[in-house]
Amino acid sequence: MKLKLMAIIGFFTVTIMNSESSLAQIQFGVFADCQYCNCETAINRYYRNSLGKLETSIHQFNQNKKIKFVVGLGDLIDRDIASYDSVNAILAHSKHRVYNVAGNHDFGVEKNQLEQVPEKLHLKQTYYSFIKKDWMFIFLNGNEITVNSNNPEIVKQAEVMLAKLKQENKPNTYEWNGGMSREQINWMEEQLQKAKNINLKVVLFCHYPLLPLEAHTLWNSKEVLAVLEKYDNVKLWLNGHNHAGNYAFQDGIYFVNLKGMVETENENAYAEVSLSDKEITIKGFGREPNRTLPIQ
Repeated sequence: MKLKLMAIIGFFTVTIMNSESSLAQIQFGVFADCQYCNCETAINRYYRNSLGKLETSIHQFNQNKKIKFVVGLGDLIDRDIASYDSVNAILAHSKHRVYNVAGNHDFGVEKNQLEQVPEKLHLKQTYYSFIKKDWMFIFLNGNEITVNSNNPEIVKQAEVMLAKLKQENKPNTYEWNGGMSREQINWMEEQLQKAKNINLKVVLFCHYPLLPLEAHTLWNSKEVLAVLEKYDNVKLWLNGHNHAGNYAFQDGIYFVNLKGMVETENENAYAEVSLSDKEITIKGFGREPNRTLPIQ
């Protein structure tokens, strides 16, 4: 009888442990390409409607007490630096800290205002990381190398990258894309190694996609992918930029491109992401689909 009781207790202990390991360790909210400006609609981009959509997403995130932070995947505005006042007034109502990455449209301001953009995005550094629970979160700057810069050296680097891609007949040879410096890629690898050393899984955020290779892809995606594929603790890359959204899976890493909030007149697009030992769950709102992504 005692052995039978111990077996029953053991069974329920294992069941509870398995159940707990599949529960979310951490949750966060995420949106992409709000791209607000007080402008007329163009190319299915309803710029003025983005304020209401952003407000709706922040209200939803505020209702979820399990959410620990919110991520903006770039292009908070479309142009005009005054637009930051409107979107930041809404983000100020978030009960959770909001972390941004810079998008190409975030720098679509006057040349003499470019240096103000990081401050408007509340970025003391344009790439950074932090740790919560068993996860490291890495935020990257895909606009570090861009044609839209006051620094002639950076513009020259961008032109060299573009020329090489055009020579190779790549699909992402557009000035509205960007690239990362070798210094930033090295920093990213240092973070990945640090995470591996202390047994952390990793999520990376950037405005630009790495996969699939298409018109919106980061200029030097090949270099970044070469680093990521060396680390089996990397589980998820989240980005915006391609308003239609996209998805890929390679080397145990999920590459998820969120749909652009600015697209469509009334339908929204944002998500809540839950991370556990066993899976990544993306609960989509509006045009953003639900996804359940098993962790390998």
